[in-house]
Formats: sequence, structure tokens, C-alpha cells
Amino acid sequence: MVIKQVINNNIAISVDSQGDEVILIGKGLAFNKKKGDEIDHQKVEKRFYLEDQGLYTKFKKLLREVSIEEINISDDIISLARRRLKKELNESIYISLPDHISLAVTRAKDGLNVKNGLLWEIKKLYKEEYLIAQEAIQLINEKFNVELGDDEAGFIAFHFVNAQLNSGINTVTKITQFIKEILSIITYQLNTAVDEDSLPGFRFLTHLKFFANRIFSQETNENSEDPFLYEIVKERYSQAFTIAQSVKQHIRNQYSYEVSDMEVTYLTIHIQRLLDRKN
Repeated sequence: MVIKQVINNNIAISVDSQGDEVILIGKGLAFNKKKGDEIDHQKVEKRFYLEDQGLYTKFKKLLREVSIEEINISDDIISLARRRLKKELNESIYISLPDHISLAVTRAKDGLNVKNGLLWEIKKLYKEEYLIAQEAIQLINEKFNVELGDDEAGFIAFHFVNAQLNSGINTVTKITQFIKEILSIITYQLNTAVDEDSLPGFRFLTHLKFFANRIFSQETNENSEDPFLYEIVKERYSQAFTIAQSVKQHIRNQYSYEVSDMEVTYLTIHIQRLLDRKN
């Protein structure tokens, strides 16, 4: 195979014998290489095929933002989950999981801990996914020399759950309408459309999907507040915080659901990422 496109020193895109694009990953695989050069097959550690072209495009963007180590460990964890759960996982997990792991490792190295408002529910309702996630956390901690704990295991378990999610059409319709309404509020307040193809946009949509699931199942996270983090984002990200408050008011009026301060914190952080991209 020859190189079609170089992503970085460790990642390149090629075309297989069937004419399908494949992403190849390996240490130094594309070092000093250019389009048309032969690939050293001994350096190929991972091969990625994604059927969904929209996800494939996002995946290529993600490869420029996360490390080869984060991609590799994510792939190992996804393979572990497939074997244990004996279920197919949506291809979107190849974007959402490495993206989450990269952010979690960065937060841990910066000394920032984020509490999981649904940890108790995840442990209770998704026991198998949580056990696999605990193994995943051990792998991540050993690889990156960090100390991620139960809260992060809960987040990773939810990625497994989301990748399996096959909701009934009624729930899907509700979630779709909910996301449409929230995006409309954000678009109006930011005076620009949310770029759903960008990584911040994709992250925000993923968060809204999780959030909508909690609302329509009437789950709450009232016992996991973090007043200190809430006050920090309120002060640092005042514009994003104001928009998050508008979203909270809409949900209260439209769905009779009281959004917790922790959820406002998460919304504010995601909205701030959208603002950062706009600016």
C-alpha cells in the first residue's frame, strides 16, 4: 500500500486492495513520508475502517488533536468491551471515547477532578459496562501515570451504554426535538449556528444526548453537586453561564425538569468551548 495522506508522523491514510480508505497507525509510520510513498507494513499497529462517512471525517479531525497512545488505548478498550458485552457498538464510540480519554488525562494532570452526577445510577443499572470501565481506568492510569477513579469509570461506562443505545422511536423523537430546541437557544444566544461537524459541536451534541436520556427517564443528580466548580465556571465563563441559565429555564418550563447546578456547570463548559471556537 502507498500513502494517500499523511496525518502526522504516526498516522497515514491509504487505500486497501478493495479500494477502501483505511487509516493506518504506528510509531514513526509516516515519518519523513509523503503522498505516494510506500508504507512499511511492519510499522502498522492499528487499522481503522469507518463505514459512516460523517464519522470518518470527524475521526480524521480527531487524529490531529489526540495522541497515538490515546487512540491505541481507546481501540484496546473498545475491543475489550465488544468481547465482554458480546454486542455491536456504534462507530461513534471511536470518536467519543478517545476524545473523552484525552480530556480526562489532561484534566487529571492539571489536578482537576470532575464528579459524575450519575455514578450511583450507572453502577446500579449498567453493572457489566461499569466493571469493564473499571478495567479500562486501570489501563489508562498505568499508561499515562494518572489517577483516574470511579467517577471517570462511570463516564466511560456511559460511553459503552450510549454506543449500544437502541431507543424506541418515541424516545428518539423526543430526544431529537429536545436537541433541536437547545441548539436553537444556543444559536440565538451565540448569534451563530453550532458547527455540528466540529469537535466542540460533536462533544456538545453527545452531552445533550446523555442529558436528554436523563430528562426523559426523570433521573436526577442532586446528591453530587460541586459548589466550588460551579462558582469557578460562573465567574470565568460569564457569557456561557448566562446562556446555560437560559437553557435551564427553557427545560424547566417545557419539561418540568429542574436542572441541577452540576448540570449547569457541564453545560457552561461545553458552551464555552463553542464560544472559544467562534472567537
